[in-house]
Amino acid sequence: MFRLILFVLSPIFVFVTLPGNSVADSDTKSYTTLRFAYDASSFISFQPDMNPLTERFSVCIWIRKLQSGTQSPFGYYSTEIFMTDNGYYNRLFSSSSLDSTLTSKFTTPMGTWFNYCSTWSLASRTFKVYVNGVLAGSQTTPSGRRLQTGGALVLGSMRARSGHHFGGEMLNFNMFSKELTATEVATISSGGHCTTEIPEQLEEYRVIKWEEILKLSRSGAVQDFIDPICKLDVALSSLNKTQTELTNVQGLFNSTQEELVAVRGELGTTEGELNETKLKLKNVTESSLLKRNMTKWDIFYSPTYYNKNFTGPLYQQLRASWDSISSKLFGVTMTDTAITLMKNVDGDQSCGDE
Repeated sequence: MFRLILFVLSPIFVFVTLPGNSVADSDTKSYTTLRFAYDASSFISFQPDMNPLTERFSVCIWIRKLQSGTQSPFGYYSTEIFMTDNGYYNRLFSSSSLDSTLTSKFTTPMGTWFNYCSTWSLASRTFKVYVNGVLAGSQTTPSGRRLQTGGALVLGSMRARSGHHFGGEMLNFNMFSKELTATEVATISSGGHCTTEIPEQLEEYRVIKWEEILKLSRSGAVQDFIDPICKLDVALSSLNKTQTELTNVQGLFNSTQEELVAVRGELGTTEGELNETKLKLKNVTESSLLKRNMTKWDIFYSPTYYNKNFTGPLYQQLRASWDSISSKLFGVTMTDTAITLMKNVDGDQSCGDE
């Protein structure tokens, strides 16, 4: 829903579209959360192209734990990549070196959103786990070991119909073909779970995208859910954007009004100058006529035509010239009567064809 506001300033009309009472569908869709029932049959399983991720990757996800115990929000190729929402398991390449060592870092209360990211690259040989943008732990991976391809990526469980299923909500699961830096991870986390925009410099590395996951087929009870807090956030963001736009429009109005005032002033000055020039021309014309003891009819006598016989061509030439001159000077054009008058003034001149 939208409201259309019309602003009027002199002859200028400006239309501004403001958000209505509901959040636009496109905005709401970007905040869609997935809610998984707490059972082994509720999950999303698919086989993405993992080739861009074999030598470096990062995975980030927002999680809201709704069940006590140990559940797995996602897993790839079973334990090739695997984590649990209480921090007990954080595995890469099936290594158990971080098992049970990070539980003290997963302290977010149940029912509260938290951000999880893990990063790795073949070059660094370091698997890092971040919770809410802070490094929780790391491990060294074997030299030359790459991420395997061809496996299933499962959301809502470690693997399809596993005992490590997930009874909670997740949002913004994305995988990047880049080992994110600590600063980049902190940036993603600091925006909060309602911030769906990926930093522009990271968008080109995003290989597995949340908005594409939302389109996949699902097993069991996996439901779309819009967090009311995100609805409020998007509404407030829209209002702030509208307020900024209105401020810009007000500035445009003020600037235009100042310009109009300046133009009116310039027009007034120009009108005064034109009136002054018109008066000067009138005075000069009248003064010249009086000094030479001339009447306004004498203005039509010029060396070109004076003392000439009125031939047909001369008649037409005079008429065209006098019409133009008299129209400019006196506001009227010459007529046949005026031509006759001028002939009478000359006495013996005739207006015949020769």
